[in-house]
Amino acid sequence: MSDIKLTYFPAKGRAEIARIILSYSGKKFTDERLSGEQFGAIKSSLPYTQIPVLDYKGEVICQSLTIARFLAAESGLTGRNNLENAQANEIVDAVADLQNAFVKVFFAKDQDGVMNALDKTYPAGLANLEKILKSRGGQFFVGNNLTWADLVVFQFVNDGMANTPPKDLKAFPNIADLCKRVAEFPNIKSWLAARPVTNM
Repeated sequence: MSDIKLTYFPAKGRAEIARIILSYSGKKFTDERLSGEQFGAIKSSLPYTQIPVLDYKGEVICQSLTIARFLAAESGLTGRNNLENAQANEIVDAVADLQNAFVKVFFAKDQDGVMNALDKTYPAGLANLEKILKSRGGQFFVGNNLTWADLVVFQFVNDGMANTPPKDLKAFPNIADLCKRVAEFPNIKSWLAARPVTNM
């Protein structure tokens, strides 16, 4: 039994980046996936009545980006100093903006909005990220070392939101190369091969 448990729905959604960080770092964790009925039964007992929730060695941590940021810090993936930490957070927040733009129209069942996100919002955001990656040496987003910023971009490019990743990376060769390298990390490769197949 692991002393780390991540609780979410049977989906990638807001919990997948935490799963990827845990997997990359080699930390054993319980990947608890609740049905809607199971979630309903515990909802009122949760600090913010929502998931994901991380139980980390007896302490409960909520909010998806806070969970991921904490796990990144525990795994040495937040940069070597405060500046690098801020640079990593900057990339993560930029990706979150892209994800939130998609989620808003997806759950509103706004098909035109979804297509606009895929055809305009995603490419514009990736273009900005491509420039930053290139300006910082082209290998990693922060300090020429892997941080959780790289894992966040990888997960976004690989999975997107609601299983809808960006359409094409041809215009973003540095990002494409980064994601190709991240996908080959043994622990990442193992997680991608072993994780449950989900619709979201």
